[in-house]
Amino acid sequence: MSRPIFHLLAALRTDATPQAFDDPNLAWNDIVVQAIIVGLAPMLHERLSTWQINLPPLALAKLQLTRQATAQRNLDIQRQVAEILAATAARAIPTIVLKGAYLSAAVYPAPDLRGMSDIDLLFQPADLPQAAAALASLGYLGKHKAADEGPGITKHTSTYKRPAPAADTPNPYLSTSGDRHVDPHGSLEECWFGLCTDITPGIWPRAMAHTVNGQPAQALSANDLYLHLAVHLIYHLLMGKPSLVQLVDLLVVSQRLAAQLDWDWLLQRAQQTHAAPFLAAANHLAQTVLAAPVPADIQTRLLAGLPAHLRRTIGSLDADSVMQLSQRPPLTTMRQRVARGISERRATARWATSSAGRWAVWRSALAVTRTDTARLLARRLGLIR
Repeated sequence: MSRPIFHLLAALRTDATPQAFDDPNLAWNDIVVQAIIVGLAPMLHERLSTWQINLPPLALAKLQLTRQATAQRNLDIQRQVAEILAATAARAIPTIVLKGAYLSAAVYPAPDLRGMSDIDLLFQPADLPQAAAALASLGYLGKHKAADEGPGITKHTSTYKRPAPAADTPNPYLSTSGDRHVDPHGSLEECWFGLCTDITPGIWPRAMAHTVNGQPAQALSANDLYLHLAVHLIYHLLMGKPSLVQLVDLLVVSQRLAAQLDWDWLLQRAQQTHAAPFLAAANHLAQTVLAAPVPADIQTRLLAGLPAHLRRTIGSLDADSVMQLSQRPPLTTMRQRVARGISERRATARWATSSAGRWAVWRSALAVTRTDTARLLARRLGLIR
């Protein structure tokens, strides 16, 4: 882990003190640049402002401008969400606002502290066709992928976006382009190469009322929210996606919604839905990296119910592994793609709690024609478009 990332995460810990950061010798410009890249610049700005740390003018200006841009972008995204909610309400479609669009507005201390890269909305499966019609009525165009193609992502198989110029930067936390794409979910099931975890059953009756710019919607209960974020974080790591924002989400929820979290219920629910390894891993990372207030007895009980190999895997997770997992080099050759497919399945299979679960992961490699690598090869050979 680079020193700038080390200092960034150290500053966001709940037990951090200003004395350690009131140091003119710190490479503040590098720390700030890393915070911007990983989407945590607003949180760093808030922490350092609270501590009244005197930053070099250039570093301070970068933090201030990034936070201002995040504030404006979040306002635009909330207007976009409200427009969608008006369209779904007109069709009487219940809609749960997920992740950033909910967290930034309702859980974080200020709405400009949590950036967003897209819009995630949950619908009941039977309502997905009407939700698609609602999006189409607003000018969105959909891209669709079968759930059994590639790594087998099932929670949403369509992405919608209105036609617009290309984004000004590939980093979604920095882009000032207009609309964000919309992912309509039919479930919260996480799947990656045959390893699947579904916490969806029962969430709709527990959902809470929520509004976005005056438009009625719903949100996950605090317990379902924490479990969803925990499972999502570990799958994000398995997928090799940037995950520090998702890790900070857990910290903020554990602090801000502490009175609503029922840890015994969470433990039982995680065990019922086979999500215990992911909850234990997310708790471990939140506690060790950010000093999140995770009850020690809950973590002990979670780990006690897991196989020894999973306890070792979870115990090996730290900030370094988070950065390594989310900074994989791009694939440029077919040989690299094949090797990556094998290594990703090997890493994914470690999270299975049974031989049947591990076989489900490796079985995905046998459906050769459904893999992304096979389709890319067929496209290069002119067999498909």
